[in-house]
Amino acid sequence: MAISLTAPYWQEQPTIELHLWYSILLVLKEFLVGIAIGFAANAVFWGARMAGGLIDFDMGYHTATVFNIDEKSPTIVGELQYMVMILIFLLINGHHQLIEALYASVAAVPITVFEISETTVVLLVKMATTVLLIGIKMSAPLLIAIFLTNLALALLARVAPQTNIFILSFQVKIAVGLLVLFASVSLFVFVSKLSLQGVQEEVMRFIMSLNPAKV
Repeated sequence: MAISLTAPYWQEQPTIELHLWYSILLVLKEFLVGIAIGFAANAVFWGARMAGGLIDFDMGYHTATVFNIDEKSPTIVGELQYMVMILIFLLINGHHQLIEALYASVAAVPITVFEISETTVVLLVKMATTVLLIGIKMSAPLLIAIFLTNLALALLARVAPQTNIFILSFQVKIAVGLLVLFASVSLFVFVSKLSLQGVQEEVMRFIMSLNPAKV
């Protein structure tokens, strides 16, 4: 893949000195460019995993961490949503768009060019905000349902103090959470598809920001 991506732009690449330390710096630079592209492309997937983490926490799947901080409790819903989003990404040919972005990065960011501009910092902040917004949008239906469930349990505790609300809440919140989760599958797919459609544009904008001279 590296040969196929660089072959069309081989004549346009600047001449470099085959020096050990200089070559190490160039390899490090290309490594950083790859990390930057990967960060831009993974922002949406991190948002889905964050949404699942919020859902798991409210449904009680992370209760083990309340009693034992060192307990490693997996984000069950988070991993499920992450895998579903990957499937949607493949269905809309997102992997083709990612390869196109890698292909364009060879021309946009030559081997001796790399600059973190003000635009790059702004895009990084925007992507971090995107992760938060996507996480909230995807988890909003279930968070609202769990909040209303907690409110109903609190009223029940006032009306019937003899009821063991602490034990009852585990079963009730999981049942309500699963029902709302299944009911909001279409909303999750819609938000995921809408978010993934803008991945290529955001990645290309991020790549161009690494070489302000090209903009």
